[in-house]
Amino acid sequence: MSRPRAFDEESVLDNAMNIFWSKGFESTSVQDLVNETGLNRASMYASFGDKKALFLRVLDHYSLKISTKRFADLREIEDGRKAIEKTFRDTAKTGCKEGRHKGCLIVNSGMELAPHDPETAAIAHQAFRRVEDMFVAALSRGIAHGSISSDKNVRALARFFAGSIQGVQLMSRRGADQETLEDYTETILAALN
Repeated sequence: MSRPRAFDEESVLDNAMNIFWSKGFESTSVQDLVNETGLNRASMYASFGDKKALFLRVLDHYSLKISTKRFADLREIEDGRKAIEKTFRDTAKTGCKEGRHKGCLIVNSGMELAPHDPETAAIAHQAFRRVEDMFVAALSRGIAHGSISSDKNVRALARFFAGSIQGVQLMSRRGADQETLEDYTETILAALN
């Protein structure tokens, strides 16, 4: 009979997510994870496997917790144009909030690991495709609503927006100031005209 876990799994994943998000996979040591999560090495390995296995769990956790919230407006605002505008402006605003400059964990991880790690590359690709599909749906609603011209190539524009939102997140990660992020965002949104 196995003993019940003496820790809150979501809290452990949140703490591991924060350290991976700020330091990246390669720069995060097992000791960093032990310090950040409060688990000892044996518990961490028994519960989550090695550092890579924990990292993959963290990416799933991030996708469910942060990305779902970040892109909620793309799914929920009826007028697709307003949904896209709000998503970009909020991303630019959040990028500088409280000096975070963290960007997006999946984008950061894709840049760091995807060239040599097929598992991370697949997760990053799937995340990009989900975001692209959310932009397709928002653009389609905007066309139906009449706020976006029907002559737009919806899939091409969705790909542009999915790549551009990553650009906003990467600029945030490198420390771009609020004015720069806002200028960049407004230039991207001009594609809706």
